[in-house]
Amino acid sequence: MAAEIEWVTGVIRAGRKFSGHGDEYDFSCTVNRRGDWAELIGGNGQVTPEIWREVKAALVAQGVTHAHWDRVNNAPRSIVATDKDQISVQPEQPCSQALNA
Repeated sequence: MAAEIEWVTGVIRAGRKFSGHGDEYDFSCTVNRRGDWAELIGGNGQVTPEIWREVKAALVAQGVTHAHWDRVNNAPRSIVATDKDQISVQPEQPCSQALNA
């Protein structure tokens, strides 16, 4: 007989001066995980290309292969990360992003 816990909710923190829990950060969000998919919600702060790369690396290190989120700030927008780790903001539906690109 055994028991197992599958954690499905967490917090992502990232920033220029961030290196570990308790450090100052520029961006945070809640992440809900389902298998190798992650839904990022409740983001706060600025998402720069550098922060996106750090968030992507943290997700990939945890075995996540796809991320889904949208950004709402006065008007609904989707944040799309390209295979070159660049970010474009588009007035479209929430997006999904393959992280192995």
